[in-house]
Amino acid sequence: MGSFRICIAAGFLCLCAAATSLPAPNNESVDALIESGHWKRARQAAEVRLKANPNDAQAHAWLSKIKSGFGDLEGSIDEAERAVALNPNSAAFHGQLAEACALMADRSSVLKGLLYARRMKKEISAALALDPNHVDTLLVEMMYAWKAPAMAGGDRDRAWQIAAHIGRVSPVWGYLARARLAQEEGNDKEVETALRKAVEADPSFYRARLALARFYCCSAQQKRYALAEQVAREAITLDPSNAGGWEILARVYAAQGRGAELNDALARAESAAPDDLTPYYAAASVLFETGRDFAHAEQYLWRYLGQQVEGREPSYAEACWLLAELFEHEGRKSDAVRELRAAIHLDPSFEPARRDLYRLRHS
Repeated sequence: MGSFRICIAAGFLCLCAAATSLPAPNNESVDALIESGHWKRARQAAEVRLKANPNDAQAHAWLSKIKSGFGDLEGSIDEAERAVALNPNSAAFHGQLAEACALMADRSSVLKGLLYARRMKKEISAALALDPNHVDTLLVEMMYAWKAPAMAGGDRDRAWQIAAHIGRVSPVWGYLARARLAQEEGNDKEVETALRKAVEADPSFYRARLALARFYCCSAQQKRYALAEQVAREAITLDPSNAGGWEILARVYAAQGRGAELNDALARAESAAPDDLTPYYAAASVLFETGRDFAHAEQYLWRYLGQQVEGREPSYAEACWLLAELFEHEGRKSDAVRELRAAIHLDPSFEPARRDLYRLRHS
């Protein structure tokens, strides 16, 4: 059976704002770490705080978001439930549970998806009863209204109305919400307009600038690499420790065959953001897709596999699968089979690797 798809994080724009929180024990806000893409460090800080106080509701809510970032959706729901149980009067905690249920619904069969969606709607109602302007929850509600079938409460006009409401609460998030819906409609002109307005609404907001750079590089029907490079550099200036801007630069240079600049950018990216090697994966992916340089693509993938991946980035299994595809195109069938087996061992539910392994073993 297919899944009941209400995904709130598909495509170039992941719509989850960071709730206001208390500082982590090391004086780094866990929310700030997540916003900068430092999921591993955020997990460590949240776990330290939870060890000091197992009944810390905020720490459980953080871990819910972090676990979803690492693909542990059941764990994400468990942590969010714990946060709500400890503090049922927090709109943020109900909203986090709604988000966790939405993500689980997207990965489930139709029947289970409907059950999670029903639960998600209950948590949305609870969160908005406590705070009608809670942006995180409104974003989840917006994407549910857009994705769900009418019989389950979907209403695309309602989704646009919610986006307008978000804009009244927070102009920058309102424009990001409009961009997300315009992306769903395939309206590149409206996506660009909304993202540009988001940047203008808050020039210091890294996420808005990164979303615009990613649009030019990855999502637009007609890629505009010069603009992607320019906006990515602006994002890097705002936060060089966030690997997102470096990833866009890597994609641009790889797509244009600018090898020397690519290697320089990767070295600077690793120096600035050593805990996130996603720019290497991005470069390898583009080099493979364009058929430009399989040798460097392989080298970059091995580098990416050399340390634990960051949250919301390609998994080990995905990297092994891409490596297998590269080996197959080079005629290295035994190496491809080895990497596909590794991918399946790492993630037994990873169907693309299973399909490719079956095909190679029977070819």
